[in-house]
Amino acid sequence: MKEFLAYVPTGSARYRERFGLDFEQFAVGLKFQHRPGLTLSQQDSRDECLDTLNQQMLHFDEQFATHTEWHKCLMDSTLTSKVVIGMTWKTFAKRTRLIGFDEITLTKPLFGGDTLYAESTILETADWPEDRHVGRLKVATSGTNQRGEAVAKLVYDLLVTRAGQDRFARANY
Repeated sequence: MKEFLAYVPTGSARYRERFGLDFEQFAVGLKFQHRPGLTLSQQDSRDECLDTLNQQMLHFDEQFATHTEWHKCLMDSTLTSKVVIGMTWKTFAKRTRLIGFDEITLTKPLFGGDTLYAESTILETADWPEDRHVGRLKVATSGTNQRGEAVAKLVYDLLVTRAGQDRFARANY
């Protein structure tokens, strides 16, 4: 059987994609670029406002928005935050849960048509005394637009499965 770094053998000449790193593979200072980027539309923002009952006119009323400092509708901030975190899924696919957020900072507005990119830096690694099967990571994930301008920064803690503890390692689905 051949060995592929991003695939797990599941049978004779059969493989399943493998996502995520084991806790032990992370180290303080490592940086991960999360790709592909995602171009957000004004409709994406409207849908997010509808889903979250956000009635701030700045997100969906172009005439209202023209009288603000931005002169056009802004992307809903909860959508920006969700997309930035969502883009990290392949790197942190062995995450068992998010513990909490220390910081959510939106540094620059996004508009319909902007493309969002994300990059994460590992700030801390630690044992998790409550469960020996996982370890704790403190991560800073930054979101940038297509011009490389920082638009968001999220600092949070998550639990990641340790090597050999992957609950999906032997699953055949």
